Amino acid sequence: MVDFPDWYQGSFEDAELLVMDLLQPHLDDITPQGTACTWLPDNYGDVLPIVRVYRQGGSLDYDQMMDAAQVQLGVIGRSREESWAVLGFCREILRAYKRGGTVLREDGVTKTHIHSCNEMIGPQQIPELNPDFRLVPATFEVVTRYPRGLPDYERVLKTP
Repeated sequence: MVDFPDWYQGSFEDAELLVMDLLQPHLDDITPQGTACTWLPDNYGDVLPIVRVYRQGGSLDYDQMMDAAQVQLGVIGRSREESWAVLGFCREILRAYKRGGTVLREDGVTKTHIHSCNEMIGPQQIPELNPDFRLVPATFEVVTRYPRGLPDYERVLKTP
């Protein structure tokens, strides 16, 4: 574990974990149960369908104090059809947050607000880049505000 100085009390939410916490309760409701992860486990073929959640960029708006994360979902099912169906399910969950909403985190207590969510790159299969015909990715912009209650780090760092 990393120890930070006392003045540092956190920053923007981890967009990957936020999206996983949003999706997993719904993936628990499908049969067979889906799994959201940030990295494919070695035995991923045994736990399909799987939704790999990966932040692939984005930007901070320092004036508005918002993080616009570009988050890719990569779905692998037991077949191409299953992958497309599970991705469609995930798209609808994320679409429900197009104007924002609150996500109950994995701990069952903490809540995080999503400001907005929009699809940036729709589902596609690019066999030249990935020959596994079951992988279907799509990319979303997930925007979150700076968490309330954190110190003004600019003031903290510039105060002698």
